[in-house]
Amino acid sequence: MNSINEHHIGNKFVNPRLMFWVFAGALLTLAVNNARSDEIPSKVTHHQIEISGFAFIPKELTVYAGDTITWINKDIVPHNIFDSTHKKSISPDLATGETYTFTAESSMLYECGLHRSMKGMLSLNNMP
Repeated sequence: MNSINEHHIGNKFVNPRLMFWVFAGALLTLAVNNARSDEIPSKVTHHQIEISGFAFIPKELTVYAGDTITWINKDIVPHNIFDSTHKKSISPDLATGETYTFTAESSMLYECGLHRSMKGMLSLNNMP
């Protein structure tokens, strides 16, 4: 006869405590995997901004957090990227043909630190 802690299923005895812990472990695994998938951006997009004719092309760009932006200097003189919003330089001086890649974290106004009349804007779109 079965003990009070076991149930008969078909030809086998199953311990309800064991079943509980197996089920609890499965639920915990699902919860952890769902939490991790929420932290990972669903899609990262790469954008390119050309520096040419003493201008950023495009001048304004809307991106998502985690997107990458690459500036490529196609001008005949060096340029760099200065974050006007947070008052910090984000790239070294870029010679002709050089690039700099940046990961978007927030909206920002930026300019060339060597030629302050050159201005651009990154707008962060919070909607996925």
